[in-house]
Amino acid sequence: MKRSQRSQHLFIAACATLLIMLLALQQFPVVAAPETQVIDFVWSPTSVNVTAQAGQISVAVNATLQNQGAADNFGISATMPAGWSPITISPGQPVPIAANASKSFTFFFDVPSTTTPGTYIIDIFGFRTSAPSVTALFRIIVQVVQPSPTPTASPVSPTPTPAFICSDGFEPDNFPAQAKRIDVQIPQEHVICPTGDEDWLYFGGVAGKVYTIDVPLMRPGIDLSLELLDSKLNRVAFNDDFYNRDPANPNPGDTRPRITVRIPADDSYYIRVRDTAGRGGIDYSYVIVLLDESTGPTPATVESVCLDIFEPDGLPEQARLITSNEVQENRRLCPSGDADWVTFFAKSGKRYVIYTDTRRYRGSNTVNGDTQAGADTVLVLTDRDGVSILDINDDIPGGNTLDSQIEFTPNVDGFYFVQVKNVGDIGNQFIRYDLVLLLCLPGQTDCKRPASPLPGLPENPLTPPATSTPIRAPWVTNPTNTPLPPTPKP
Repeated sequence: MKRSQRSQHLFIAACATLLIMLLALQQFPVVAAPETQVIDFVWSPTSVNVTAQAGQISVAVNATLQNQGAADNFGISATMPAGWSPITISPGQPVPIAANASKSFTFFFDVPSTTTPGTYIIDIFGFRTSAPSVTALFRIIVQVVQPSPTPTASPVSPTPTPAFICSDGFEPDNFPAQAKRIDVQIPQEHVICPTGDEDWLYFGGVAGKVYTIDVPLMRPGIDLSLELLDSKLNRVAFNDDFYNRDPANPNPGDTRPRITVRIPADDSYYIRVRDTAGRGGIDYSYVIVLLDESTGPTPATVESVCLDIFEPDGLPEQARLITSNEVQENRRLCPSGDADWVTFFAKSGKRYVIYTDTRRYRGSNTVNGDTQAGADTVLVLTDRDGVSILDINDDIPGGNTLDSQIEFTPNVDGFYFVQVKNVGDIGNQFIRYDLVLLLCLPGQTDCKRPASPLPGLPENPLTPPATSTPIRAPWVTNPTNTPLPPTPKP
């Protein structure tokens, strides 16, 4: 065979082989490379070492979750050593974190008294609620050590056992003049003892800033209340129980108090803490923290305080009853797009006036004179079907206000409906108002929104975290063993 023919045959054979291989490849499915899930949020730090003793309570550890991606709601889960109680996380879940922002958390846990010395691991997992399978790990390494032995008194010269004085180390702090300073972001551990004890604290408030006073931990047996007063001891805000720490799961059994308020003026402010029933005892301990939140007229929405006590009332069928001459205080238009519906019974021939009043929530920086900044309410009165519109009012005529008012004299007895919205559907937790329904007397000429706002000031609680270990002042003892007066019984 000639060389040229042999080369030609070899070329044809190679082409046939290549064709066969290509046909074989078509019989196998193409497998895509596995997708890699990017973790765009991290803990800072990623781990901490903590030394504790068996039986130690309220051990606090702080960490910050940094969101390096898009805005989202974040949740937290934890795995505890066997036999340990669940960890307490402040703030509650879920927590919104903006894009390229961070949120600080405090984790409180107790070490069981039966724990043997050794190393124990608590794993904290942060995750986006939109993708709960992707987590970032924060590890708490707890080194449990043997408690220091109590020295034995010498048999030659015995030392008398110190008698315990009912004091937490911050005492005396039972009156405004004895108030102890509390600094922002630094929790303090106090004790309500003896029975009837009160704790007073003070801080310097900056006008326009939002402050939160929170009790993230409260031992069983007490039911605390918080009261905020200015330097002249005028009440600014009060709260007993704040059940809505987790808006997705409101807990009526949560009796820990919390106050959030935008400070109206530069001043010294007092915090009064007491048990609502006047109880007290050496084990009635709690942690209190002062947090400064933000400045500016348009803060980000805080879900934990967005809903007022009248929600849900966003539809006519959810309308809340308002009775004649009733004042419904501290309503919120939150979040954006919120609508509040009420229903009332009106009798034929009688005159009714319903109005909004935002004046006592306006603060020191008034934008529209008699109106809170950001609030421009609109009232819509509908017939008994909740649909047919009878009247609409945006601004009360002739007044320096953006509040709304409608006068109404029905021809038929029945339940009528009123909707309250904000112009532009703007809403946040600081846009608040009072809603008032007046039943006018025959011939009454002053049946309208009065010239002065209603007395009192509102509350405005938030959900911020504590950011450092609580200060625990040393317990006071009586080294001379002087007899002490008996503690009054409750």
